[in-house]
Amino acid sequence: MNLRGLGLQGKFVTALLVAAALPFVLGLLVLETLGYRHLLAERGRLHEMEALTLVNALDQSAKSQASQMRTWLAADPTVGRFLEGIGRANAARSDSELAAETRQLDETWKSLTLNDPKVLAVIDNTAAGSLRAYQNLHPEIAEILLTDGRGRLVAATGKSSDIEQADEAWWHEGAALKPGEYWTDVLRFDASAGVFSVDLVVPILQDTGLAGVIKISEDVSTLFGRLSFDGEAMGERWQIVLADGRVLASSKSGYKSLESSVHEPFLNTLRRQHRGWAIAGDELNEERMMGFVALDNEGEEPSAYVVFSSLRDDVVAPLQRNFLWLGVAGAALFASCTFIGFLLVRRNILMPLASLGQAARSISATARLHHAHAQDQFTAESERRKAEADLETIQAIHTGDEVESLADDLAVMTSRVLRYHRELEAEVAAKTSVIREDLEMARQFQQALLPTNYPLVPPDDIDNPLRLAFAHFYQPASTVGGDFFDVIELDENRAGILIADVMGHGARSALVTAILRALVRNLSAETSDPGDFLSELNHHLHDVISRSGQTLFVTAFLLVLDTREGSATWSVAGHPSPLRVRRGSGKKPEPLWTEPQHQPALGLLPDAAFRTERSNLGAGDVFLLFTDGVFEAENPDGQPFGPERLAHSFDDALDGPMAAMPAKIVCDVTAFQRRHQCEDDICIVAIEAIKSPAPAEKIRSAGS
Repeated sequence: MNLRGLGLQGKFVTALLVAAALPFVLGLLVLETLGYRHLLAERGRLHEMEALTLVNALDQSAKSQASQMRTWLAADPTVGRFLEGIGRANAARSDSELAAETRQLDETWKSLTLNDPKVLAVIDNTAAGSLRAYQNLHPEIAEILLTDGRGRLVAATGKSSDIEQADEAWWHEGAALKPGEYWTDVLRFDASAGVFSVDLVVPILQDTGLAGVIKISEDVSTLFGRLSFDGEAMGERWQIVLADGRVLASSKSGYKSLESSVHEPFLNTLRRQHRGWAIAGDELNEERMMGFVALDNEGEEPSAYVVFSSLRDDVVAPLQRNFLWLGVAGAALFASCTFIGFLLVRRNILMPLASLGQAARSISATARLHHAHAQDQFTAESERRKAEADLETIQAIHTGDEVESLADDLAVMTSRVLRYHRELEAEVAAKTSVIREDLEMARQFQQALLPTNYPLVPPDDIDNPLRLAFAHFYQPASTVGGDFFDVIELDENRAGILIADVMGHGARSALVTAILRALVRNLSAETSDPGDFLSELNHHLHDVISRSGQTLFVTAFLLVLDTREGSATWSVAGHPSPLRVRRGSGKKPEPLWTEPQHQPALGLLPDAAFRTERSNLGAGDVFLLFTDGVFEAENPDGQPFGPERLAHSFDDALDGPMAAMPAKIVCDVTAFQRRHQCEDDICIVAIEAIKSPAPAEKIRSAGS
């Protein structure tokens, strides 16, 4: 039918008449059948996506576990030193001798008891202790194994099924990984751990090459239990179904693992489709809509499936009611809409189209891109190709009416916007690259300002009753941060430890830390009295800040320890109180002060005076200095970590090595907030006064 001569108004009239002539009953039947099936399929796909969400939780858990393990290994050097010792011992022996010894031990390994010296050498060494401490922080971990660079088991949290791991697929995958990479195995039954687990493999690389491989076995039941929900009241349920049909885990209340199975028809559907949805009966013969996703098994048949389901009636009943009311309402509106349709066409379609054409012509003359959403390169390129395709479609419209005129105007506007968008993207990409380079350089400079080596106070040739040991952990919230600390060697008997927190974080705060570091080094000769030092530092810092016209302040705490006199002096400028405890005393850590100090932060008042406090220093005294980013870290419920949890974490860390104490506390904070990235900068400095060995002990140590 040729309608070119009717114009736009005539075309609308003809379309309304044709639509009115269509059988209304036929329309309802099509809507009831196709529409209902479509919506039912949509609900099924929603169930499938819920199952996929639980599957993705495994990948996210593996990624998080790998990151936390690397953080643990970096913070606690026990495993690295243990592997270095193993490497030196293996280097002195031939490959054939080591292989023969490993085979001999592997043949008798299963028959050895836990008290056997050969078993204890694997499960009761320093590296096993470090891995066991990490396991205690993560209840979902069933077992951790550590091999050397040759694949021989050298440390474990429990007795494994064998000692030789070089013949295992996971070991070969881990040995081939590059720095920063990890590998996850498929769901399988772990014989040594005695659970169904997903294995995470992380390599340990040193200067000499592959030093070892760590395998972490995560108990799938425990992991999904932490990620699940209690939806039984709403008829919703998730399950992990093994390939043989047994149910490994479920959110059903009072459920016992592996004691029930899914129905055989539904199991056949799982095996055939691997991913999708279906309506099937459960163990109580209740019809349920089930979405399912198979756990990847690297090209082989899946080892298990994740299933999310809800009662069929809960899904279908609302759809049926909606279609019934839709049919009734459609029948009532059909007649009235047909009658008044033409009157509304001219008012609500023709006149707006004319106005839109005029607006499009105006926009095409002054088109500007005011806001662009952040997109990755692939998405941006896809959107651009779609816009270019739409432009070709618009240019191909030749209707001979107002729509053709509007299409011409939109084509002009679209081509201009696309050209401007390309130019803008190129400019933004260039400027973004410069900003990233500047931030990376700023990060490197800031890291260079922090201490890399601790001073020996006192030196080894000085006979003092006490010696000082230091450890720290620094983590900015972004590329650069506003926390700062410095360890200053005042003389052979004394050291000053300064910790500071600049208001805010980011580039502006990082710049202030650089200024602060320069002032501290210039004034280091005056640190004998902490109060006078903070007063002088405040005077210079306030002068710099006031001339810049900015509003900034810095909280700070300075601690001076004298190993000869056995004294500790300190002064504070608006900083939170450090914690102090004597190792082995049985007492809990306590803050240095509990009453408000009424001493302002640095940079606020030009002539502020700061008091100096003094106390005795004895062997075993441990000080913990920190910034507010530690105890203000919040969990997803908005609860802060708080001073009490910090003191408890500090008390627990006293059982471990001094070097790992700050990192152990940061691990506790990270576990509490349940996310890897902190919202504020974190800085922790630990100092311990250690009793010097007696002269006779020094002589024996030198002779040995």
